[in-house]
Amino acid sequence: MSLGNLHNPKVATDLIADFRRRFSTKVCMAPHPDHAGGTVAAHTMSLEAVLRRLSTDGHVYAPNFNGRFSPDEHPIQIKRIGLRNVSVFNGFCAKHDAALFSCLENEVFCFSRKQLFMLAYRAAARECYLKRKQCESLPDLEHIQAIHGITAPLTYTDEILIHQAASLRGAEECEALKAKLDGYLVNSIWDRFVTHAVLFPKQPSIAACFVFQPFHDMNGRQLQDYENLEAEMSQLAISLLPLEQGGAAIFSWLDSANSAPRRFFESVLDTDNLTSSVIHVALDNSENFALSPTWYESLPQSTRDYLFSRIGILEASITYSQKHRPELSAPILDEWGQGSVVQF
Repeated sequence: MSLGNLHNPKVATDLIADFRRRFSTKVCMAPHPDHAGGTVAAHTMSLEAVLRRLSTDGHVYAPNFNGRFSPDEHPIQIKRIGLRNVSVFNGFCAKHDAALFSCLENEVFCFSRKQLFMLAYRAAARECYLKRKQCESLPDLEHIQAIHGITAPLTYTDEILIHQAASLRGAEECEALKAKLDGYLVNSIWDRFVTHAVLFPKQPSIAACFVFQPFHDMNGRQLQDYENLEAEMSQLAISLLPLEQGGAAIFSWLDSANSAPRRFFESVLDTDNLTSSVIHVALDNSENFALSPTWYESLPQSTRDYLFSRIGILEASITYSQKHRPELSAPILDEWGQGSVVQF
């Protein structure tokens, strides 16, 4: 089915209602029954092992969403934020947040298969949580009537219903990915990811953790047909971490994925400026990142403005089809040294 064929408003309405029924942000996302402690503000980037290393006086720079639209102020800003409020989501109960991610929070990061799996798992869980939240935030007609004091009957236009239903496609695919990972997690199967890492000798000035569907590579070549609703999309998990020495950009995809994640990763490497290429991947395709204050505050305002311009890109891997290889025209951002590629 193509996007143009998704034309039945009743089907769209049923799809939205069914997604809301099946998925909620008010429950622990762990695939285990013994939840305890209530949902907590869980970090997707380790507080001590990642954010603390990047921070100055317990703060980093990160995207801040002010939750309102104003003609005088952009809804997203890059602000200096305390570590406790960076990269958090209420996706797990206290018990499972502590147990599931202990290998990332309490062990030295050594690229073990379990640690690599849990990095990708946490990124996928966060993405599912945000998409559930987005679905829940779609206002129903009763809510709209109450807000605006409308008493007359209201109906959605067919176009709005179909747009909302189409937007759930990515959410359903993310849930399908997490369902696969849940099965591997329950059975302690850690080796289903293909993982490559770019190891840098210098500590990165940016940390990030996210999962996304690469539609085009950085050279503008199409990888997946995002207009075909029946095509199975593959996803790529990326973590950018400071380590005890140097840092790593970690790219992982399931061994059952199509060729898109691998080809996207190969395009990231196809550059003479690997540091800038990796920075663009993180800023262009995710809002879940943190910036070193020491680095960010040293940048000229024009470079800060350029970094901010990358955040507002929607579906950057589609944008790459028109404006590929952004690092070629970017200002000088940073230099983390000669990166080496390792497969795990």
